[in-house]
Amino acid sequence: MEIFSYIDKLGIKKDKCFKLILLIIRQIQWNFNEIGNLLIMIKKALIVGLFILQIISCVKNPVDDGNGITYDPVYPEIDQSPAWSPDGSVIAYYHNGTTKVHPWGAYDVNPDSVGLYFISPTGDNRRMFLKGENRLPAWSPDGEWIAFVNQAQIYKITVNGDSLTQLTFEGRNFYPAWSPDGKHIAYDSDVDDTKYDIWTMSPNGEDKKNISQESDSLDQGGWRRPSWSPDGNCIIHERYISGGEAGTEIFIMDTSGSNAEWLVHGSSPKYSPDGSKIAFESGGSLHNILVMDLDGGNLQQLTQNEGTSPAWSPDGNLIVYTRHNYAEFSDENGHLWVMNSNGENKRQLTFRRSK
Repeated sequence: MEIFSYIDKLGIKKDKCFKLILLIIRQIQWNFNEIGNLLIMIKKALIVGLFILQIISCVKNPVDDGNGITYDPVYPEIDQSPAWSPDGSVIAYYHNGTTKVHPWGAYDVNPDSVGLYFISPTGDNRRMFLKGENRLPAWSPDGEWIAFVNQAQIYKITVNGDSLTQLTFEGRNFYPAWSPDGKHIAYDSDVDDTKYDIWTMSPNGEDKKNISQESDSLDQGGWRRPSWSPDGNCIIHERYISGGEAGTEIFIMDTSGSNAEWLVHGSSPKYSPDGSKIAFESGGSLHNILVMDLDGGNLQQLTQNEGTSPAWSPDGNLIVYTRHNYAEFSDENGHLWVMNSNGENKRQLTFRRSK
């Protein structure tokens, strides 16, 4: 019934409100003919008013001052989108500045600590590289440049911190990925569409080309998160099928956007350095990191309800990821972790900062 669907959307506690609904039905069914139409109208108005007040009292009403209880709090991804440098010496990532997460779901942020960071694979020498909301870092193959996203536009900057260059100027653009030869950057954009498409451009921002072969009809979703194969011949990515209602599916296509092949249900796919395996996120509300062979075989789950944004080390022996479970409140959650490519030897890489 539509009323119960609406109650679910509101987050109403049906166990408290169901009896009230039954009471209202009985009240409306009473026969007030002898009292008169006016009293009937007044009675119904009072019932409806009481019903509305009770609904309001039953709705989940989060508080953020520490004096109440928040329903279904969500733990943030504090350290996000790790990317390994080509020589394996540095991991770049985005830090959202969280200094404290409260039990009811609110969290404190130090805006001065928000930015793009570097850290060694052993957890040493953590330092801010570029202050501000600079997300989704991607290394050039020669290790001299980093592409990133700020305010839905793509930029690049040298690892020395100079020559900052804006590459996109229109629409919303995300997930830059350099081709292995360094001559192209793939990314997703909604610049000329109601949904996201995969585009390529030269490293100076010129020669932009939409390579998606998708329809803009209602039963088609966007194409997102491109990642190049090590030989540069294919782009693996995710697609929202049927408008995204069923989640995302992982596809491989050639660099012109043709000859697509479906692989698996999931998101955030990344080729291993030798091109033989693919790491990706599972779908659902609780994400996991999985690895499979290029043909879809030998599927292995590496985490238990706690993994997003996998990235391979250049030698293929390690995977860095964000250990994230939205429902888990702990100092281990929301930070970068590293594990062997078979899922063993997990260790925490980044930690909560008090300032």
